[in-house]
Amino acid sequence: MNLPSKLTLGALGAGALLTVAVLPAEYGIDPTGLGQKLGLTALAQEAGTPAAFEGEMSFNIGAYDPTAERINQSVQGLIHLEDAPFHNEVIDIEIEDYGEVEYKFIMPADTTFVYSWEVLDAVGEGVYYDFHGHPSSDDAVNYPEGFEMAYAKGEGLTQSGSFTTPFAGYHGFYFMNIEEGPITLRLNIAGYWEDSKEMYRAIKGEVVHSEEF
Repeated sequence: MNLPSKLTLGALGAGALLTVAVLPAEYGIDPTGLGQKLGLTALAQEAGTPAAFEGEMSFNIGAYDPTAERINQSVQGLIHLEDAPFHNEVIDIEIEDYGEVEYKFIMPADTTFVYSWEVLDAVGEGVYYDFHGHPSSDDAVNYPEGFEMAYAKGEGLTQSGSFTTPFAGYHGFYFMNIEEGPITLRLNIAGYWEDSKEMYRAIKGEVVHSEEF
């Protein structure tokens, strides 16, 4: 027998072994029926080969209606519908030498904004910043005394990001000027909020403006 014939027979033998033994024993696939007779398919069942999925998958989405004006259900987390257009503002915040400012956005729970802030014409370290949130005075009784949630803090000249409120209340930024001399910090922000305002201002530790939350 020449070499090609030996290779052909070898390939045929390997194929037969795969069909008769390996597929029934490993995967429970038995095209010839010999695997069941030889008890090989039982090995696949004992090994815990997953059975074919026969259930019905469901998602939290409603039936698609192309004529609907509003779809009230969607995959959780992909879209959150709002009743009004988003805000888009550029806010310049002047901070005196040794000054501190807290600027907050009043927002419902599960609403979002994207933002970038930067110190204009910086010559030093920029600002110390503390991005945090806390409930309004009316909601404070539902939280531990003095509750607030920190999101980010540090020192720098700029920061960009996106944010989704974990609870309703006041969310925003505290900035402390660590430059030499007065600065302008520009906040570019777009998203959903009910109101925004400066909540606190101090110069050299002396409070010059403060509002209740």
